[in-house]
Amino acid sequence: MSDFIASERSSYKKWSKEILRYSDLDPVGHVNNNAYGQLVENARTLLFYDAQKISGLGDNELQTKDWVIRRLEFDFLQELRYPGEVDVGIAITRFGNSSMILHHGVFTKDYCAATAMGVSVYFDLGQRVSATIPSDMKIVMQKLAGSDSL
Repeated sequence: MSDFIASERSSYKKWSKEILRYSDLDPVGHVNNNAYGQLVENARTLLFYDAQKISGLGDNELQTKDWVIRRLEFDFLQELRYPGEVDVGIAITRFGNSSMILHHGVFTKDYCAATAMGVSVYFDLGQRVSATIPSDMKIVMQKLAGSDSL
């Protein structure tokens, strides 16, 4: 088991590629902190989409449950500038009964610009409460994005 280091590319096995947009900029000319949330959200959403697609869960489960964010923290390490592309890594470092801890790294080709840690909760849309993560979903997510330290 290796130590997870959020600012190192080797800590991630699930990735999304994002194109920086002019609308992501702030008045200073670098990518605004709010844009990082969108970059991370897209990576997280793609993970959930891929996991649900291959998990084997029935339509009823997929229509009545979804993932919500309980917590999201960022560490901004270096600025990003437009134009450009970034790779957003995502890794699961812990599963609970109804939640998991996700880490993200936002990388240019040369450096890590930011890291993020979030807690996502599996949520019953009808009851408006957390729900137990199905074991099939955990297995698939572990294969897609589980870190070596999980």
